[in-house]
Amino acid sequence: MKQTANGPVQTPENFVAEFENNLLVLELREAELTMKKLKFLGLHFDPFAQEHTIECQEIMENLGLSEHLKNPYMATNLLLRLLDKTEERINNLKQ
Repeated sequence: MKQTANGPVQTPENFVAEFENNLLVLELREAELTMKKLKFLGLHFDPFAQEHTIECQEIMENLGLSEHLKNPYMATNLLLRLLDKTEERINNLKQ
C-alpha cells in the first residue's frame, strides 16, 4: 500500500490565506520587514532560474515560500498577492 505524506497538500490559495492570518498578528516593524523581504524577492528572484541566490533561498525558507515558488508560472502571481496583502496590513497599522 502506498503511503501518503502527513497532512494535506497546501494550495497557493490556502498559503495566501494563512499568510494573511499571520500578518494580522504582526506589529508595524515586522510587517515592514516582511514587505522588504518580499520586495527583495520581487527584484532578485528569477522563477525560471535553476538555482537562486543564498539571500533569496533564505528569504523563501523564512517565509515558507520555497515549495510554492517552484512553479515559475505561479511564482510571480503569488509574490504579487503577498505583496498586496502585506501592503494592506501596513496601511491598516499606520491608520
